[in-house]
Amino acid sequence: MININYKIENVKPKIFAVLIEDSYDRAMTFLRIQEFYECPNPLFRGNKDFSFTDYMKWYSKEYGKGFTYGVDWSGFNVPLEIAYNCYDTLTDRYTDYDDVMESIIHQIYELNSDDADGYIIGAESTEGDTFQHEVCHGLYYTDSKYKSIVDGVTRLLPSTYYEIFKTNLLKMGYTESVIDDEIQAYLQYGWESDSFGKGVPLEIREMYNSWYEDALTNYLK
Repeated sequence: MININYKIENVKPKIFAVLIEDSYDRAMTFLRIQEFYECPNPLFRGNKDFSFTDYMKWYSKEYGKGFTYGVDWSGFNVPLEIAYNCYDTLTDRYTDYDDVMESIIHQIYELNSDDADGYIIGAESTEGDTFQHEVCHGLYYTDSKYKSIVDGVTRLLPSTYYEIFKTNLLKMGYTESVIDDEIQAYLQYGWESDSFGKGVPLEIREMYNSWYEDALTNYLK
C-alpha cells in the first residue's frame, strides 16, 4: 500500500474531513469516489469499476492540458453512503490509492456509529476557504435546516445571473444535479473565482456573499 499521510477529523455532526497535505495524493485518493459520485462523463459516473488509466486519458483529452486533476481540484466532497457503496462490491481495478480510500471509508463508517448517513470532505487542512467551502457541501447534505436557509437565498438570485453561474459550473466539470449546492458553496467561499463567476461583476458576487452570510450568521455560530 502506498504511504499517504492523512488525518480524519469529525468537523461537524456527521461530517468528516480527510486531511491530506499533498495535493496530488489528495486528488488521487479521492478520485474514484468523487468521479463515481458526480463525473460529467456517464462512462465514469455511477461506474465504480472504471479504470484510472481510462479516466486519465479522457480527462487529458476533455480539458486539453494533460492530466491536471491534482492541480484543478483542491477540495472534495462525497456522501458517506455513496463512497461506501462504491467500494462495497469493487473486486478489481484497484490502485494503491483505492486501498487507502477504502480504509478511510471504513474508519469513518465506524466513527459515525456504523451509520452510512454522513459526509466525507477532503482538504489540505481545516484552515482556509477550500475547507470552509467543502463544509458548506457537508452541511447542505446532512442538515435540512441549513439547506432550507441557503436554498431560500439562492432563489433570490436573478435568473440571468443564476444561469451564468450554472453555465460556468457545467464548464468547470460539475453536473446538473449539484448546481444549487455548488452555487451556495461558491457564493460563501469562492465567490472571487473567475471560473465560477465570469460574467457576473465581482461587486455583485460580493453582495450575494453578504446575503448568505447574513442568513447564516446566527446558525453557524
